[in-house]
Amino acid sequence: MVGARLRRLWTDRCDIFVRESLLDPATGRAVFTERRVHTDLPCRVSFRLSFETVSGVRDVGDAAVSAGQTVKLFLAPEIVVPAGSKIVVWRGGHETAYARTGMPAVFAGHQEVRMERFVRWA
Repeated sequence: MVGARLRRLWTDRCDIFVRESLLDPATGRAVFTERRVHTDLPCRVSFRLSFETVSGVRDVGDAAVSAGQTVKLFLAPEIVVPAGSKIVVWRGGHETAYARTGMPAVFAGHQEVRMERFVRWA
């Protein structure tokens, strides 16, 4: 029941990609390509801001605080998100690419995948 209520909040959509190495028959060299493994999945992206003081500073003012952000993707537990995946999320007409970091936390009704902004394939 909790999973069904949670899934009503999943108004975002995502595609999941992996990077594969294929052999080019003409050159005999490995060519890396991007392959979509999941398409148009319902999901939800959650953002959590965190603030921490810079160590060694006695008088904490606005300049002595650094900000960070934790991004999590919520989606169905049966979806396999391979390590190193690129995840493209559509929210409110905007597209953002992320990379999967860490192991997903899988629960009965959903899974949570930590992500960071995708820069390039490693």
